[in-house]
Amino acid sequence: MMRSREAEEQRSRGAEEQRSRGAEERRFGFAHRPRSRGAEEQRSRGAEEKNIPPAPPHPRPPVPLLFVLVGSSLFGGILVPGNYLLAQDSVEKNFDELALICRSWQDPEKRPEAIAACDRAITQNPNDPVVWTDRADALFAEKQYMEALLSYRRVLGMEPRNSPVMAKECATLSELKEYTEAIAVCEKALKIDDNWQDTSPAIAWYYRGVAFRQLGNIEQALYSNDWALQLEPNFSLAWAERCTVLSDVGSYSDAIKACEQALKTDQENDANTLATIWGTQGSLFKQLKYYDEALKSYNQALVLNPKNAENWTEYGNILGILGRHGEASTAYQWAQKITPQSSLVLTNQCANLNRLGNYEEALKACDMALQEGDGNWGEYGPAMAWSQRGNALTGLGRYEEALTSANRALAINPNYPDAWSNRSATLWNLGRFPEAIASTERAIALKSDSSLAWFNQARILTTLGQYDAAISAYELAIQGDANIGDRPSLAEIWVNQSAVFLRLSRYGEAVSATQQAIALYADFPQAFYNQGLGLMGQGLYEDAVKALEEAIELDPQNADFWAGKGLAFQYLEEYPDAIAAFQKALELNPNHAQAKQNLEFVQYQIKKQAEKKAATAE
Repeated sequence: MMRSREAEEQRSRGAEEQRSRGAEERRFGFAHRPRSRGAEEQRSRGAEEKNIPPAPPHPRPPVPLLFVLVGSSLFGGILVPGNYLLAQDSVEKNFDELALICRSWQDPEKRPEAIAACDRAITQNPNDPVVWTDRADALFAEKQYMEALLSYRRVLGMEPRNSPVMAKECATLSELKEYTEAIAVCEKALKIDDNWQDTSPAIAWYYRGVAFRQLGNIEQALYSNDWALQLEPNFSLAWAERCTVLSDVGSYSDAIKACEQALKTDQENDANTLATIWGTQGSLFKQLKYYDEALKSYNQALVLNPKNAENWTEYGNILGILGRHGEASTAYQWAQKITPQSSLVLTNQCANLNRLGNYEEALKACDMALQEGDGNWGEYGPAMAWSQRGNALTGLGRYEEALTSANRALAINPNYPDAWSNRSATLWNLGRFPEAIASTERAIALKSDSSLAWFNQARILTTLGQYDAAISAYELAIQGDANIGDRPSLAEIWVNQSAVFLRLSRYGEAVSATQQAIALYADFPQAFYNQGLGLMGQGLYEDAVKALEEAIELDPQNADFWAGKGLAFQYLEEYPDAIAAFQKALELNPNHAQAKQNLEFVQYQIKKQAEKKAATAE
């Protein structure tokens, strides 16, 4: 967060002033919760759906759902029979033998040979609809949707009332993003309602719902989903789709229940589909701020599919929210290995490196996102990369360049609250305090509960000597959107507020604030240091020594902490211990004016005591 200009002043003041001032936390006010996934715009409910097909009058008994969604990407090119090679036998197989091998497409390892067998069988008998259907199903499973579509249409040319194949055509059109045509085909399959064989009309209802969701008609998406689940209560893909639809409309608790139901009835799903469901559930838990549950869900997703960069990125984001930035960095590295040019991953890594204080590497990551990235951004577009680039430059002390980047971010997206907050940190370092305050006000106007904006405003007000206003701003930062799971960030707010209380000689309140900080994050040395100063202000010197020793144990190379310990011993008139502490402070920082001044004072006191003792002896 913001660098403390008061730190040097604390070192140069007399003993009494050191007691009344607290060491303020020295980090910049960076956005500590990078948003990685672009929140999709809530889809409108759309125009009223017309010509809705009649619903089946009665739910059908459950039957196996052999045709399932296994992918969502389109392979280029169209295959024709013969593109897959079947191991040559000395004797040519007959049609029935080839058709049997063709039917084995459901085993992924056997699928290439199965497709080749389908092709060979078709050359022997091009008018067999079963072989054409098996071929289409196999190609669909291989995500070769255009060729699958052509095969399904070949079947329908022979059997125009084949509802299951028509439903599969609908599914394929949906995968090809031809949603309007997909809806029409699904509705035709339901209207004909014929020859479902070992499939279920739930498939048609399911894909009809998927297409309507993609077109933004949530009402019809849920209507279709209701029918799919009424027909097949254990249809896990329909439960997963329901989870997605409910998430789109903000019904997160109900969406989680749907995801859980999908995972309970997962018998027909492959690992990738299950990973998608777990990832969706993780996203929902994140929306509800159930971060531990979100981490568990994403962990399950990554066990099933460790090559999903989006899930690695979201996993890293949640770790960042919880203040576990080292682990978050590792998650982003995994995501980057999978998608090395991802602008989204690189930007989130940049933000995380800023939080770790690794500004050089952060700058490299942001520059790569902007210059070499794939252009796929999150909610705030490239504005986040420019804003985080500004943070990295601020961390490196290159304030004018940082301000240019901050302004670039806001030119792209003036409604990005964290960008305004981050800009205020840069302006603070440039000494342009009115503009810095104005930037925090803009951030607060956009997001009234922004802990980051209130924290930065409090720091600026402290610099301007407006201590009461600063204390109020810190209170609002504590009450804002800072996640309770990010204990180090919350502790920072309490520590900085304690420093303001010390300035106002409100020592009891200062100690209380440090206690809050330590309860949140016991490894924060600055909290123990400020606590020691507050206790000295209350005359509790022995307790102050204990607090300062805790600070030194956490950061033994901090000269301020040793000087504070020496001061506490000085008040206890334990001069040898005071001298040892002041000498250690000067060993660490030969220019520490506070330690030097107090050491001279203690040595003078010892000299006076010796002279007095000698005079008494005479």
